[in-house]
Amino acid sequence: MTDRSRIGTLETGNAAEANASSRGWFVGDLAAWAAERGEAFDPSSTPRESAHLQVKWFAHPAGHARADWAEPDRSYSLCILVDGEMRCDFRSVDGAQSSAMLARRGDYVIWHGPSWAHTWRTEHGCTILTIRWPTDSDHDADPARRGHDR
Repeated sequence: MTDRSRIGTLETGNAAEANASSRGWFVGDLAAWAAERGEAFDPSSTPRESAHLQVKWFAHPAGHARADWAEPDRSYSLCILVDGEMRCDFRSVDGAQSSAMLARRGDYVIWHGPSWAHTWRTEHGCTILTIRWPTDSDHDADPARRGHDR
């Protein structure tokens, strides 16, 4: 199936079930993630295969914390709280630190991946929807727009 033929595709499912083998990611580079696990995957089998967007649905149990800092990457990330609570900590490439406490349904944090390392933890558990997309080098080069990335 080409990208063009996926336009007419309709798929329904459950995000929690669709992401069972990909650490919560259910839209994105599914073929590459399957290959990393040594699994076969036909990217034409679903419209969820994308090089331009990644979507994660994850129910974190109480006490769950990221073991290490996630280093800066090449994507924008948007985390939206569905339920529960989560604390996200950030460290900029120049050493500045910041935190965001997501406590109300719909609270979100968005960050410019090349600028920030991050980690997270939840004391009581939560469900998070995360969306990532590649940074746009033209946008990043425009100093007038950079302030919206933090």
